Amino acid sequence: MRVRPEHNRREVLRKRLVRAIYGVGWRVAPKLPDRLVSVIISVISRVALRRDGVHVRTLRRNLAAATNERISDDLLGAALQSYLRTFYEVLALPAWSQEEIRRRVYAVNEQAVREAYAGPGAVVALPHSGNWDLAGAWACATGMPVTTVVEQLPPEEFAAFLAFRERLGMQVLSHRDPDALSALIAAIHRRRVVCLLADRDLGQTGVSVTWRGQPITMPAGPALVARRTGAALLPAVCQFSERGMSIVIGDKITPRPGREGLVAMMQEVADFFAETIAKQPEDWHMMQPFFVDHDTPTEATR
Repeated sequence: MRVRPEHNRREVLRKRLVRAIYGVGWRVAPKLPDRLVSVIISVISRVALRRDGVHVRTLRRNLAAATNERISDDLLGAALQSYLRTFYEVLALPAWSQEEIRRRVYAVNEQAVREAYAGPGAVVALPHSGNWDLAGAWACATGMPVTTVVEQLPPEEFAAFLAFRERLGMQVLSHRDPDALSALIAAIHRRRVVCLLADRDLGQTGVSVTWRGQPITMPAGPALVARRTGAALLPAVCQFSERGMSIVIGDKITPRPGREGLVAMMQEVADFFAETIAKQPEDWHMMQPFFVDHDTPTEATR
């Protein structure tokens, strides 16, 4: 099917706009007063909720499936504010000192990742909840350098985000890099923490698991890297609070052999994600289709 010229022009303009927003945002965001940021986030979230675009509707469906409840406009509005808070913090993060980063983050069950990092190594699996870039920056700022894999964006956008994360101390690999698995294994041997977003199956090659009884697929990478290196596999979920952001870290997942072992390990990750996110669903920023079956209620209640 041929792509119409006007579609190409719109896509080029969209990419230029995105680059411009981030280019300006990384310069301006750190200078904005907190009160103004709160007002901007509140206004934009209300407008997005009223417009009820495709991403907002998808978010509502995902939250309904994650909680098995009808999602009120109040909760959906809080989820949009959480997403916008993450967006703002990503723009402001490069200007924060290591002391500021450490002040904004606290970890629950921190000893689990510290002990794993001391030996034999740590693989941390995260969902798209809270600000995972801040979590990576916190790890680097507290003596645990991070290697991660991110979605391959168009070249200019990818280069910008690559530079952004490298300034924070992270090593960044593309999810399309054929040598990514080898690089992650090498990172463990170089005493780096491997942090991987593990709820979305970008490569469509993941393992089949369930999330609160609903079928999904998750990438097997975290379990595979842990098993091949002997590193501990730890699930973790980032959630905002009045103090800043918490990283809720689960206990080490027992390694198991074979394909069935990978499935069992990632099922434990899914169970931890599902249980933790259900307690504070507004911080899960899943605006893409996620669940195979959406039979849960999705209508709004006030």
